[in-house]
Amino acid sequence: MKAHVIRQTVPVPFGQLYGALKKRIVDHGFLLLHEIDTQAIVAKHGVSIPQLKQLLFFEPKYIAEIMANDPLAINDIPLKLVLQEIDAHTTQLSFKNPVGSLQDYGLKPEMAAELLKRVQGILAF
Repeated sequence: MKAHVIRQTVPVPFGQLYGALKKRIVDHGFLLLHEIDTQAIVAKHGVSIPQLKQLLFFEPKYIAEIMANDPLAINDIPLKLVLQEIDAHTTQLSFKNPVGSLQDYGLKPEMAAELLKRVQGILAF
């Protein structure tokens, strides 16, 4: 398992959690930039997998600091939540820890820590 990926299993059905997380992302001040329905994409190619969606989001206020310090950090944003259906009543969530993924770019560590805290707030169930 990758060192900078945080995961948790939630005893909530996939569809219910998916709807709640989309709302929480916005309620916590982030922009929901894009959704990727991985299950639907691979189904078009004859591949069957359980429900799997990716929610990409970010807060514009951090972009100025990133661009001023190291524009290459854009490669590690936006933030992404991955939702994977485990069974009818359980969903696994995962995301890259911004503290780890942004540490090599010369950004203020406080910014990455703040991002982590805000993502954890979204996922506090």
